[in-house]
Amino acid sequence: MRGIAAIAIAGWAFCLIVNGFDVIPPLHYRLASDLALKGKGKDGSCLDYALSLSSKLSGSGIHGQLVFYKWHIRNTQLKGGHVFVVYQLADRTEWIVDNEIPHPKLVPTDASLMQLVFLLSGDPSAPVDVELQDGLNRLGYF
Repeated sequence: MRGIAAIAIAGWAFCLIVNGFDVIPPLHYRLASDLALKGKGKDGSCLDYALSLSSKLSGSGIHGQLVFYKWHIRNTQLKGGHVFVVYQLADRTEWIVDNEIPHPKLVPTDASLMQLVFLLSGDPSAPVDVELQDGLNRLGYF
């Protein structure tokens, strides 16, 4: 039993050394995942969340854009609007997040705004028509 515990502790120590003791997620990730942010995890609160997060991110020197769009599920009367946050870090990586997912997602290089909508949903084949709100999107930078 002692041998197994020693191996487990040695393995854990090795992982810490290899990963540089980086066990705390980066600031942007913690901010975007914070359940205390207004609207996080609450249906219909995407704008509250996007405004709260953009304020926190810009206060930390991280800038990005609010992306607005309208959606309509084909062959139904279901339609609505949504907003999500896309931001860029100093290392030039881009991330997206909204109030409905628990953590931000890394954006593929050169992805279009429309591709981001479907990356966020996790289902590129969903029977949904999407219309980007270009007028609002031009004003959504922070």
